[in-house]
Amino acid sequence: MLNKSLLTIICAVLLCPLIASADTATFQPTPTDLYDLDHYRYYRWGIDHGLGDVEVTGATLFFDNIRNWDNNANDLYVHLLPGAPAGVAVGYDGQGGGDQFAGQGVLLVHYEDLPNVAQDITYTFSASEVAALNSYMQDGNFGLGFDPDCHYWNDGVTLTMEYVPEPATMGLLGLGGLGLLRRKRK
Repeated sequence: MLNKSLLTIICAVLLCPLIASADTATFQPTPTDLYDLDHYRYYRWGIDHGLGDVEVTGATLFFDNIRNWDNNANDLYVHLLPGAPAGVAVGYDGQGGGDQFAGQGVLLVHYEDLPNVAQDITYTFSASEVAALNSYMQDGNFGLGFDPDCHYWNDGVTLTMEYVPEPATMGLLGLGGLGLLRRKRK
């Protein structure tokens, strides 16, 4: 039977590679500025993530130097979608007002009256939005929908996700379970 110190050292060595396997993935659409988010259009960005079986632990959506083209009232709706063909698809809504993606997926954010001065905006997904993202990613694809009801110049959109491989999570649970079994036997 192994003594407690040796067992602790073995567990620590086994857990180090599992804990160190956390990673970050970054995605950008083509074109990165989503055609400067023209007010007569809406945009669906489908992402085939290629990460395999992972668990996302956090996500952010970054708008680089976004600005309204004038001082008029404006809206920008952003949705997390359960799926979309890979790449950027553009639709025409004639600046119809309202949210083209209403009732689809999860509304992440509705920006109102962004100024005509360039600014960086980072949107951080909430815990429930991360959970929805994990659910949507299971088949290898998910999407983002953007409906600008004004024209937004920008220098690019970036989605960043922090994740851990699912087998690592299962390994941690398995080792924890072994520890409980060992404790129960005593």
